[in-house]
This record gives sequence, structure tokens and C-alpha cells, in this order.
Amino acid sequence: MRNGQCLNRRSLIFQLLILLAPFLLAAPVLAQTPEPTATPEPPVYVVQPGDTLYTIAQRFGSTVEAIVAANDIANPSLISVGQKLIIPINQPEPVPTPEPHPNRRFHRVRPGETLPGLAFRYGTTVWLLRETNDLPRTAPLRPGQELTIPPPTAPHRGVPAFPQVIARPLPVAQGQTLFLTISSTAEITVRAAFLGRDLVFVNEGEGAWTLVGVDALTPPGGYPLSLTITETVGGDRLTMQETLTVTKGDFSTYNVVIPADRRGLLDPAIVRAERRKVNAAFAGIGRKRLWQGAFDPPLRGELRITAPFGQRRSYNGGPVASYHSGCDLGADTGTPVYAPMTGTVVLAEPLQVRGNALILDHGWGLFTAFWHLSQIDVTVGQVVGKGQPVGLVGNTGLSTGPHLHWEMRVYGVPVDPWQWTRQWAMTNDR
Repeated sequence: MRNGQCLNRRSLIFQLLILLAPFLLAAPVLAQTPEPTATPEPPVYVVQPGDTLYTIAQRFGSTVEAIVAANDIANPSLISVGQKLIIPINQPEPVPTPEPHPNRRFHRVRPGETLPGLAFRYGTTVWLLRETNDLPRTAPLRPGQELTIPPPTAPHRGVPAFPQVIARPLPVAQGQTLFLTISSTAEITVRAAFLGRDLVFVNEGEGAWTLVGVDALTPPGGYPLSLTITETVGGDRLTMQETLTVTKGDFSTYNVVIPADRRGLLDPAIVRAERRKVNAAFAGIGRKRLWQGAFDPPLRGELRITAPFGQRRSYNGGPVASYHSGCDLGADTGTPVYAPMTGTVVLAEPLQVRGNALILDHGWGLFTAFWHLSQIDVTVGQVVGKGQPVGLVGNTGLSTGPHLHWEMRVYGVPVDPWQWTRQWAMTNDR
């Protein structure tokens, strides 16, 4: 019987080996590490008749400066048909999303306050207060000592809440105005920073608000809004951080051909001196808000946009080194220009580049400006009402034809003026 059993077992094993042979003999499949993706070589372009470095750069999404540097070109105005050019493609660095930071509350101890009393007020425990602030068990609280208040673990109706941050519109596009409100049940003062600038808040009703101009060249991405809020009555200090997203604007590129008799106005010294003068006018902050509701366009009747806000610009085929800080409206010389909103005249004089120029201060960092006027009908210091005539369309300064350059700035940052004609969040009825 044993021999028969052994034979049966051997037969069974042999049959199993035959069935498993295809799998046992198959070569093992090894996991292979993928080859790193090679960085693509920049394209090479052969210059065609009629090409300029500007048109080539626009075709490939590059810049004149980058092509000049990549090909060691001595004179950007001299390229020849058949010449081979390496075209570097701009790859903007992505903006890293900031790490989230928890909101924190800090309380400065006043005479007579105790840990049990503070624990109840803030909906926490004595143990958590001691652990958070590394307090010895037997040490008493000292007046003036600042405590970090942990998040409430036993909240009740009396526990003070953090203010609410309201940003509109969100996400905000390049060149738009961001309306920022800090809503609070307590009287507060606010210090904040966004996009590398300190923000100026106005206390009005419950909480505070401010305007933020997003520069048209701000790279898209998430940016931290850092806030330090002080409660006036209790004296608590709150630190908060929100991440606000900036999206890409829809901007075209245009080559402006300057007439020969006006090319001298591109002199960097003239441009710098005039920019300083204009920026000084924009730097003032009227302490009274003169604007409310939507703005009107500065021209009546049919509006013809000849150059939109944010348009990337080259002059006479040169590098794209700037963008259009306003909106150009085509109109005949002598067409009346109207104040889009009540404002105070802070500049009204002829300039070399901007021609006859006019700036209105609407209060709290908001300005309207008009360039290239043929006539100015108001004077510095005058308060003009919404819809009041302020001048006439012209063709003065660095201009290629009669038109009105209409510009708006928020704390010195150029923004799209059309947003102010339609954005409901800019009204007083928030």
C-alpha cells in the first residue's frame, strides 16, 4: 500500500509541475525605473522675409531680450533672412502655495485675573492654558504677562470669536481691485500685508475694510494675507492668515509705432522725471471717501475701446517692457470728458509724455486719471461732482492719434477701470 501511495503522490506532483511549467519557466518581469524626462531643446527658427525680433518673440511666447541673449546678437535691429535663431521659451516659476497658519489669540493679563477665570472666558481648561504657555503649576499670573490662548474645547455663547475675512471677488484676476472686509462684533484695529504691501484699513460700522489693487504683472498663484487684529476693548491680539488666489488676466500684446516727431519722449530721463511727479500725486490718501456705488464711463454715447487695460506693449518693435496702465477710448478731439465719480482735483497740468493730464482723488487710495487731453477745465483743489465736465479729448504728449487714456489706481497700483463700472461689491451696500 505504501508503494502505491508513493506512486500516486509522485504522479500528482508530476501533473502539477506540468500545469505550472509555463509560469515557472517564464522569465521574471522586473520593475524598471523610468528614464528621467529629458529637458526639451529650445526650438530653432529660420528668419523669414519681414521678420523682426519682436514678431518672432510674440510668435513663440518669448521676449526680445531672451532671444538676443541666447544668440549673442549685437544689434537687435539687424537680423538677416535665413539666419538661424535659438528661441528660448519663457517658463514662469510657479508661485508656491503658502503653508496654512492657525489663527492665534494672545491675551495680556490684567490685575486680578486668574487661570480659572480666563479658562472659562475662552472656553478652555486651566490645564491647556498651563501646557500651551509652559506655566509652572504653582506660579501665579503676573499683570502684563502675555498668554497664548488655545482653541476652545468647551465653547459657550460668551467665548469671543475670530473676525470673519471677506474678499471679493475671489479668486481675483491680475489687474483687478480686491475689496477686503474684516467683519467683527468687537471694535478692532487691523494691520495687514498682501502681495508685499502694507494695507490701509478704514474702520466703518462693524469691522474694517480696505481696497487692494492687484498689479497686472503679479504671477498667478496663491498668496498669504497676513493680519494682526487688536480688539480695542479687551486688548486681545489676534494673528490670522488667509490664502487668496490670483488668476491670470486675458491680456494681448501690441507693438506701438511712435511717430518720428515724438520718439524723443521715450527718453528714459523724461519718463523717470514725469513718473515721479505723477506717482507723488497718486501717493496722497484723501481721508474722506467721495465715492459710492458704480462709476460712470468718462465719455457719453457709444464707447470705442482702442487699447484695453493690461495690454502688453512694445514700442517701435523693441522689447515688451511694459503694459497699458489704463483703457484708451477712441474719440474726436474736443469730445467732452466727464468725471466718472465725485473727486478732488490733485493734478491738472501739461506733461511731456502724458500730455495735458488730470488726476481726481476719490478718497481712501482711489484715483481716476486722464491723459492726452486737448483742454483741462478744472483746477487743483477743486471738488467736482459725478458727471461734471472736466476737459476735452485730445492728442497731446506721447500719443498716436486723438483718444482718451482713462486710468484708475488703488493705492498707486493701476487697475482695470471697467471693473468699477459694474462691480456691485464696490458700493456702500455691502
